[in-house]
Amino acid sequence: MQWDHFQWDAPETPLLLKKRKPINRRTMASNPTPDNNDILRALADRIADGCHTHEVSLGIKQNMESVIRAAILGLETAESDVGTKKLAVSSAYDGVQAADEAGKTLLTNCKLRLAQKLGQRWSASWEPTGFPGQSTAVPNAQDARFTLLKDLVKYFTDNAANESVDMGATAALCQAAWTALSDARQAVSNAESAQTTAFTARAAAADTLRRRVRGLIGELETLIPDDDARYEAFGLNIPANPSAPETVATVTLTALGSGRVGVAWTYAVRSTRVGLEAKIVGVDADFVSKGSFKDLETILKGFAAGQTVQVRATAKNDGGDAAPSPVASVLVT
Repeated sequence: MQWDHFQWDAPETPLLLKKRKPINRRTMASNPTPDNNDILRALADRIADGCHTHEVSLGIKQNMESVIRAAILGLETAESDVGTKKLAVSSAYDGVQAADEAGKTLLTNCKLRLAQKLGQRWSASWEPTGFPGQSTAVPNAQDARFTLLKDLVKYFTDNAANESVDMGATAALCQAAWTALSDARQAVSNAESAQTTAFTARAAAADTLRRRVRGLIGELETLIPDDDARYEAFGLNIPANPSAPETVATVTLTALGSGRVGVAWTYAVRSTRVGLEAKIVGVDADFVSKGSFKDLETILKGFAAGQTVQVRATAKNDGGDAAPSPVASVLVT
């Protein structure tokens, strides 16, 4: 053949292209990475145990026990910090409520004092006080109460004769109440910002651990065949021959009121989902399926107060079902 006016000759030895090992989709499908952080941590712990036993003999180089346990610790620390920040937000809102209640009491005292000086009914004399909407009522909205406290600081400062220490209506008291509420509102803003940062850090830590889990599974795929029994030492399914998961050890039930029951269960090794069954004592002849779940908790609804409900959980995967968990019972409220 001609090529740019030159003769091209094929090489005597054909060029061999290096083939990439195909991704084993069966491995990935048999061992999905959990979305739930609690399940992810539980699986990662079993994977780390497997690394402890086999990483040297198998030649695992990237996702060893040490790095996986470090990633687990990172997520555990992040989860703990989220809990701390949530509590701080709740406490900050409690602080706002307390400061606002104190402010409402003070505004009521100021209203009573001003009624003595300006009359019970709204008039032009009330305009400088800052009471909104041509009304002498204490505002219903917190923002309006917050603003009114500041307005009364100026009013009582300009009209000192209308203050009353005995009735608890002075510029100084209004200033103190406004400052307390302002500080409390700022504390909520700060706490919510810190909580958002903690949520972001938790997501990043979960991402790191998830990559380590996927990386380890990928390494195993290149090191051992997909029918190797050692997959189970890592808490994983044998891709070519998945076996049923371990049994869910414990189910916990909580009566939540309004016919609802909170259900939580422990992680079962190699499970990809859990089937729940419930039985109303004295009503159902046998357990009734309530669906399949990928997390470690859910809420079952539709019961009646006074009923006794029994629940059991069955771990499942592509290899089959485990034996049902021990039965838990609760009195519905």
